[in-house]
Amino acid sequence: MRSIETMPPLTPERMHGGRPILEPHPGHAWESRVVLNPAAVLVHDRAVLDRVAARCGLPEAAVQRLQEAGGACVMLYRAQGEVDPVKQAAPSSLGLAVFTPELELVYRHPVPVLRPEAAFHNLGVEDARCTPVGDTYYLYYTGYSTDDLADPAAPRRVRICLATTTDFVDWTLHGPVAGDLNDVDNKNAALFPEPVDGTWYLFHRPMAGPDAMTIHLAEAASPAGPWRSCGKLFESYRYREFARSWIGAGGPPLALGDGRFLAIYHQGHYTPEGTREYDLAAALLDLRAEDPVRARIEPLMRPSGAAEQVGDPELGVDNVLFTCANYRSGDDLIIPYAAADSRIFGARVNVQALVAALETGAR
Repeated sequence: MRSIETMPPLTPERMHGGRPILEPHPGHAWESRVVLNPAAVLVHDRAVLDRVAARCGLPEAAVQRLQEAGGACVMLYRAQGEVDPVKQAAPSSLGLAVFTPELELVYRHPVPVLRPEAAFHNLGVEDARCTPVGDTYYLYYTGYSTDDLADPAAPRRVRICLATTTDFVDWTLHGPVAGDLNDVDNKNAALFPEPVDGTWYLFHRPMAGPDAMTIHLAEAASPAGPWRSCGKLFESYRYREFARSWIGAGGPPLALGDGRFLAIYHQGHYTPEGTREYDLAAALLDLRAEDPVRARIEPLMRPSGAAEQVGDPELGVDNVLFTCANYRSGDDLIIPYAAADSRIFGARVNVQALVAALETGAR
């Protein structure tokens, strides 16, 4: 059995001196308590930047700054604020912020771009992952819902849902995805950035049923589905420090060519005493191989310091690193991540160094 204390072969750099890149906004009721679990994509196309700028009212100077910085990191982050007295909870919305590729904040949208209002996400729009395909951005997210908002005892549903956009402000809601993924409560869906031999793939993580709480793979002929689950891809290793460990997708995997991908994912753990820890890990995948999971580094990052270990006393969860995003900028993989379910930070790691560490035997 492994030890969580084993040092990884390399450690990502915490950007900006380990300071948050986005914090709750006390002037916005919908995001006044916590911001967390961001989706993010790197946009280079000037036409897309112009569409975003037009919809958000970005001044030309801001657009010019992004162009000079080499593009824009468009972030779609989960946010919670005041408790809704009808829902008796603080429902999650999705906010929009624009950064340079180095995660310097340029613009923050004043209102949510997705609110918890549709029937299939009336309790929360949560933990989105965003993948560009051509001119369309596919946002796979967790829809948290109930059929009876007035009854706190009414059953809750956790389903994989899809929304699409071309400008990050106006969204087409497709609702729960077609296929068999939502036969049980399911979440942590991340669309691969390109098909392999004509087939599209999606990470997902069933919360019940066979091989629950492990990373599963689904396949489809289109990035919008319908999806057919292929079953478990891999599960967490076991650790002597924890009574239970599980895993789920991070951001959409990074394509390396020839059916190979680099994936960042999260590990969750319970200690024997019932406390939790969430870490980040990395895997090298080859979807053309008989065993697609070629190598793993578990853990890659663990919570460190008060900002990552202590969250909001009511809405945060202590001792957590969690990501729904990563993108390549130059030689680096940039990983926006949430700490303690309360604030958003950034990390970077050299892509070639991480792949090399995986290829030289991490398992």
